[in-house]
Amino acid sequence: MRILLIDPVTTAKTVPVGERRKLRQGIGYPGLGLLTVAALTPREHEVRVIDESVEPIPENFDPDLVGISVQAPTAPYAYELAAGFRRRGIPVVLGGIHVSLNPEEARGHADTIVTGEAELTWQNLLEDFRHGAMRAEYRAQGLADVDASPIPRRDLLRQGDYQIPHVVQASKGCPFGCEFCSLYAYLGHTPRFRRIDRVVEEIRGIPGDAVLFADDNIYARKQYACDLFRALETVEKRWIAESTWHIAFDDEVLTRAKASGCAGLFIGFDSINFQTNIRKVPRSGSVEETYVEAIQRILDKRIAVVAAFVFGLDSDDPSVFERSFEVVRRGGANLVNFSVLVPYPGTPVFHRLKREGRITEWDWAKYISPCVCFEPKQMTVEELTDGTRWAQQQFYSLAHVMKNAVRASLHLGWGMGLLSLRLNWAQRCNWGQGSARED
Repeated sequence: MRILLIDPVTTAKTVPVGERRKLRQGIGYPGLGLLTVAALTPREHEVRVIDESVEPIPENFDPDLVGISVQAPTAPYAYELAAGFRRRGIPVVLGGIHVSLNPEEARGHADTIVTGEAELTWQNLLEDFRHGAMRAEYRAQGLADVDASPIPRRDLLRQGDYQIPHVVQASKGCPFGCEFCSLYAYLGHTPRFRRIDRVVEEIRGIPGDAVLFADDNIYARKQYACDLFRALETVEKRWIAESTWHIAFDDEVLTRAKASGCAGLFIGFDSINFQTNIRKVPRSGSVEETYVEAIQRILDKRIAVVAAFVFGLDSDDPSVFERSFEVVRRGGANLVNFSVLVPYPGTPVFHRLKREGRITEWDWAKYISPCVCFEPKQMTVEELTDGTRWAQQQFYSLAHVMKNAVRASLHLGWGMGLLSLRLNWAQRCNWGQGSARED
């Protein structure tokens, strides 16, 4: 059997193919979802995995079955793809976060849908398909055992198309359950952790000297983080991961992280007006001062910082943009991700805003920052859009890009300075003209 698995590109209707691939090559990394589905597929079947942001859907591959992973902004396009294959008589399976959160919508666009984690359903689906008895829906009961999940099929990647081609996952879940988080709505907020020896063994088998952890929060449990970082000291690879800002005030974990090869952390600050568990860390002064200190504590360990803020929460007024920019400027963050709140369909925030009559956009393709798909509480749509663009453009101005590169060189070494310049320049090209492009 020949199986084609497709990850549709987010910008299919807004950015030309060649241009979006160039952007992806500058700052991108592959997802693990479909590579894991491929690994779940028995080896007697021929599998192709297509990340459409870096390569086209092949015309010379005639599949018996097509699987498409769907996120909110890709949903309209994914449904068009599905319709095209079905017109040719090729059965289509739809899965992914958007399908799991909106199964009623997805059912009308596929021969079958998969809700929940594929580890619990995919092999049953393939067996039913082989016998001509594929059901209309395969719903995972409970959560998958992360230690039973196979190693992703990285051999199916076009690795040269990514800035960071090697991605690993040690845990799933985050204990914070933010209202706007689609992963929380999809799988809950109870973290699950892989055996550390298996994580280390997988990383040892990956070529190159750098990996990206796809964990929702590498600091979801302190003891696990410490044990993982201690084990990684023997691997001698650099790594990058995502964490909440609370890690900055845990010197033991930060020290372990650096000793184990941590080169950078994507830090979710989320908002200067709505904080998650801020009382759990030592604090003096304002929230802004706490966040500035958090950035500086991480940088003091010679770990680069990507500071992420979400604009448009109900607690945000027009002052949030300048205040947030001042935090990252004073703290010295190496990169930023300033984004508009996106109330993905099926998340708690979407349901609340829908009840309040504040959802203003029903085209899921527009559910990508900086598009505003709802009525903000303390500012206009224009103020939210323009403020987000202003903050991005301030950070990625030519003067600030050069200043960041020099500061990174002095603080983190010339290699990180060059990397800072390259990544900041890529983002400047992405945002400098007020573009809404995002993969």
